[in-house]
Amino acid sequence: MSPGMFALVLVFLFLFFVIIGVPIGFSLGASGVLGLILTDTNFMMFSQTLITGINNFALLAIPLFVIFGAILEKSRISQSLIELADEIIGFFTGGLAVGTVLASMIFATASGSGPATVAAIGSITMPEMEKRGYSRSFSMGIVASAGALGPIIPPSIPFIIYGVVTEESILRLFLAGLGAGLLFAFLMIFYSVYRATKEHIPRTGKKISLDRILKATYKAKYALGAPVIVLGGIYAGIFTPTEAGAVGCLYALCVGFLLEKTLNIKSCMECFKEGAKNSAMIMFVIANAGLFAWLMASQQIPSALAEMILGFSINKYVFLLLVNLLFLVIGSLLDTPAAIVIIAPILKPIAIQLGIDPIHFGAIIVVNFVIGYITAPFGYNLFVVKSITGRDLGEVSISVLPFLIISLFGLLIITYIPYITLFLPNILIG
Repeated sequence: MSPGMFALVLVFLFLFFVIIGVPIGFSLGASGVLGLILTDTNFMMFSQTLITGINNFALLAIPLFVIFGAILEKSRISQSLIELADEIIGFFTGGLAVGTVLASMIFATASGSGPATVAAIGSITMPEMEKRGYSRSFSMGIVASAGALGPIIPPSIPFIIYGVVTEESILRLFLAGLGAGLLFAFLMIFYSVYRATKEHIPRTGKKISLDRILKATYKAKYALGAPVIVLGGIYAGIFTPTEAGAVGCLYALCVGFLLEKTLNIKSCMECFKEGAKNSAMIMFVIANAGLFAWLMASQQIPSALAEMILGFSINKYVFLLLVNLLFLVIGSLLDTPAAIVIIAPILKPIAIQLGIDPIHFGAIIVVNFVIGYITAPFGYNLFVVKSITGRDLGEVSISVLPFLIISLFGLLIITYIPYITLFLPNILIG
């Protein structure tokens, strides 16, 4: 069987299992097993590939950051972040919407999760925004979209996965994500102020007060300390991303149990239970996606695909446009970890041959998949907003459309201006 035909059969089998309702992880595993049968490969490779696919120290960061985010969410320290942002910028038109973006950014630097960011920030800001005259559509849209900053701004689980499967520096990827995240935050803030002005949302009438800002800063000291310790430790070279996850968990437990006293044994066990469940799902998908990717590589499909694409003599700009279109579709349908494990190792060599920096390419991949978080019908953030507000999924999906357009514009900027994602890695690491 030719590599092209085998790839089509493997993808068809996977899509067949997904369409009939089999979960993503099991669909990957089942199609992988059938692929082993078709290629007459020793079944020992099944267990070996599953184990080696997740036997990586860097991947230990995933459960640690998942638990870290769960503890922060349960300890309710996000409330202090929102109060601080409101004191600083809440006095002007659209201030609370801007504060939602800023609070989401800070929370994202600790959790690395889009849905967790939406749940922690949105449950507080959406009711308050509606009290202050924001339309329900505006409040739902900004919360869902700002939550998408979670997987872009480091620490980022998608960047960790990309770094592991492509053997790229996770630290450089984190810095690239920081540049991309700041751009997206700026675009969201700009649009929020414009829309708030257009909709004549009233100001609070509250004047800025240095005394209140200092008090709010002191109250938010533990929430602000989380990104300082985690990201500061990583960028200073004190510990690796995996060790940073462990330190973050310890910090969050100390804050929740000893300092803020917002955690108890029961809520702590819920955090570990939630973290274990979510981590197991992610790792199971990664393991089975690793088998799928190994089958592709064993049949020389990446090299065959590279020869075919390069044979068309397309330049890197056309290639990136096609990649964006492909990833936007896949990101709205397929689980992000699985998509990265399968696709990144195949397309990265082609990108390098076309002169595209692999760190920049990684940022493009992650941003594409994160846009899927706010894309109907399977966007994670949409379901979280739906659960918070009790509104129909269609209404939530419509509310994010303006922010989806902004995100696509930001994606084009990141794609064709590599400086945005490569500036920090090149300056700080070289």
